Amino acid sequence: MPSNYWSKDWFLDFSSRLSRNVEADPDLLGLILVGSASDTSRADEWSDHDFFLVAKEGFAEKFRQDLSWLPYSDQIAWSPRETAHGLKVVYGFGHVLEFAVFNDTELELAKVNAATVAVDKARLLERVDRMREVSRPTDSINWDAELEILLTHILIGVGRHRRGETLIAGEQIRSYLLGNLLGLVSQWVQPVAGTTHTEDNLNRFRRFETRYPAIAARIQAALQNDAETAAKRLLQLVEELHPEVSTKSSVVRKRLGWT
Repeated sequence: MPSNYWSKDWFLDFSSRLSRNVEADPDLLGLILVGSASDTSRADEWSDHDFFLVAKEGFAEKFRQDLSWLPYSDQIAWSPRETAHGLKVVYGFGHVLEFAVFNDTELELAKVNAATVAVDKARLLERVDRMREVSRPTDSINWDAELEILLTHILIGVGRHRRGETLIAGEQIRSYLLGNLLGLVSQWVQPVAGTTHTEDNLNRFRRFETRYPAIAARIQAALQNDAETAAKRLLQLVEELHPEVSTKSSVVRKRLGWT
């Protein structure tokens, strides 16, 4: 186990070791740190190392298969392949890596927000800047449809709960519905002052508690209940935050007997 695990200095040192390894390999073109590995102001003992590795054309699979280029590679406990490009790596001392390895022509498949080009042998900085712009949210989201999908999740989820399919009902309410709800809150409610910059445009769930602590606490309390009770309390929250939904939410209430 490395000394001083975990400390902020250790976290930064890991990034430095990784950068040096990438810099030294002639088959690699660059390293892009993302998430808290890029925005180190929010790194803590539970932060993973997230990054993109860019290889010369045709060499990416080599670096997905042979992980000797990673710091402390002799201490890797497991390294499952998660996607065509990505892996998760866990060390014996508990540190987690989440990364994707791209051939040069594949890099633009990724989306980024917080990103730092730590090693650049192929003008990657310009490409990452363009990727960041493309990844920004647009105004094309149909928020009326988002609300209608949320209400439909309630009907489906509660129906499954009443049928006795409690596991999938929980997924419908605690995952699918919740994703819609967090997006709608961001449209309807101003976040706590000074927290707008913490929004993750690639994942609605990230740092929601920072921007909306009171609403997040109420959502968390609702989710401690069975799927139907949770759905009912979340619907109440929606109606309070945006009373104009009552015409549509009344359809749900009538169908489920929530009068």
